[in-house]
Amino acid sequence: MPLSYAAQSEDIVAEEQERSEPENRRETNREIIERVLVGDYVIFRRLALKRLRDRLAADDVLQSFCVKALERAHQLRDENAVHGWLGRLFETTLLDHYRASARLNAKTTPLEPGGPPLEEISGESLSVDESEVVEEVLATLRPAYTQIIRQMDLGRDEPSVIASRLHISPNNLAVRLHRARGAFRDALADTPIALQT
Repeated sequence: MPLSYAAQSEDIVAEEQERSEPENRRETNREIIERVLVGDYVIFRRLALKRLRDRLAADDVLQSFCVKALERAHQLRDENAVHGWLGRLFETTLLDHYRASARLNAKTTPLEPGGPPLEEISGESLSVDESEVVEEVLATLRPAYTQIIRQMDLGRDEPSVIASRLHISPNNLAVRLHRARGAFRDALADTPIALQT
């Protein structure tokens, strides 16, 4: 039995809407991030290899970075700022890797008598260029933020020791550290570190 004109026109309108939806539909944050990650994957991998000089570590950092980017896609507020947002997240992922490596080395590498001073060992995870960038960024922060980052992230003291030294509670220390790291990330985003280098 042939369809009525109304039924046929409804089908035609429905088909046209289905065809036009992909063109008019805006990309979600996750889709935008996926597109940029796929397009810039080679750049991120080259940068990770340059920083870490170890293929396995670079691949681990890159995988962790991609997972974080997709998990935190809802945090992207401006799709035009996706490259800067991903750049900051990449730098944060690298810093997390450096801190984890330093903690692991501190736990697994016993100090030998007559070995290098502790100060030299603690700075091994960052290259000279990266150390300079970190120092330049720290110099731009409020002194309280610089102090807490130096003690928590670059030092070897336990959080409880640092909290008692600063005469604050461990919870207050966690809040201050969170704010200091946020300020550090924001300041790092203004440095001339570019993904293309």
